[in-house]
Amino acid sequence: MGGYIKRMETVPKQEIESRVRNFQVRLQEMGLEGAFILQNVDLYYFAGTIQSSVLFIPCQDDPVLIVQKAFERARHESPLKHIIPASGRGQIKKALKEFGFLNFRRIGLEMDVLPVNLFSRYRQTFPEFEWSDISDAVLRLRMIKSPYEVEQIRRAAEILHKGYMEIKEIIREGMTELEVDGHLAFIARREGHMGVLRMRAWNQEMTHAHVLSGGNGAIPSFLDSPHGGRGNTPAMAQGASFRRIEKNEPIGIDYGVGVNGYVADQFRTLVVGDLPDELKRAHDFSVEIHSLFVEEAKPGISCAELYRIVLKKVQRTGLKAYFNGYGEGKARFIGHGLGLEIDEYPILTLRFDQRLEPGMVIALEPMFVFPDRGILGLEDDYLVTATGVERLTITDQTVLKL
Repeated sequence: MGGYIKRMETVPKQEIESRVRNFQVRLQEMGLEGAFILQNVDLYYFAGTIQSSVLFIPCQDDPVLIVQKAFERARHESPLKHIIPASGRGQIKKALKEFGFLNFRRIGLEMDVLPVNLFSRYRQTFPEFEWSDISDAVLRLRMIKSPYEVEQIRRAAEILHKGYMEIKEIIREGMTELEVDGHLAFIARREGHMGVLRMRAWNQEMTHAHVLSGGNGAIPSFLDSPHGGRGNTPAMAQGASFRRIEKNEPIGIDYGVGVNGYVADQFRTLVVGDLPDELKRAHDFSVEIHSLFVEEAKPGISCAELYRIVLKKVQRTGLKAYFNGYGEGKARFIGHGLGLEIDEYPILTLRFDQRLEPGMVIALEPMFVFPDRGILGLEDDYLVTATGVERLTITDQTVLKL
């Protein structure tokens, strides 16, 4: 096991310590004495491992990681001081008692993702506790990325760029979308993609890529996105299908890669041949929206105001009906946060008044969807800096001709 672990990068100790300290400050501000962290992504954020564990973070003092399975892996992966084994809820309670944490009363849980039956079991096991929701506090803490986190996203963006550069030499007329999807998966995994893209929202799932050619790019799905695609089964209902690629039609590829948990997300439009003029104009306007975003996005401006600025520009073009989806497929946002999950804060929508702060990472995705013709646009990832934004994804903002 030692050699296996040595080849694997772990989260630096100072990263974990800083996150825990910042969260403890927030717990104190909320009047909470501690919090359980149970969801895998949050567990990784605060402990550096997703081994089957319960993490308890007190508002002061060191947290304790109580591991139910793969204890030795958890010890190698996590830099936390207190890591102990346990085989059941009774031992979890015993461990908290030994650390003096059962004297507490007001305790937090991630209620946005916690199953109701698990919440009920915790209430039965710890009847002395009063429970509060710490989901928003966790998400707002994770919203601001450290230099370490940004570096992981940069690494993922480099893999995406390599994937686009390779796939444009592979795609040919007559290929199925699923064939293209398979090549993209191979490239991503070969270069170190962790294999999954995580989403927090209930019943939302995301594949590593959407390959959407022609009219398939205009087919909506359950996914909260400007595009969905038919997929190859109602059991997934999104992404690539058995449709064969044709000349002079848009091929939209939404590609995601995760490195050490952190996701980069990018969309590019490709074509075998050339696009019709109307579709070219829509793509060009998507590029203009990115330029407008770079001009306007600075610390202090709200997400809602950025959305209004972009929408005002769209309304002057006559393309509003096609912007970010068509009909029931229309999305009500133009960008989303990225990090350990693909649907993080902040959200560029009228419903989110959060102001931009340095350290946020935002995927901006202005798309245009034309019924029966397809989807065009650009998605790029931006880091909010002290003076504006920096693009982290590096592929040219052009239609990639094949």
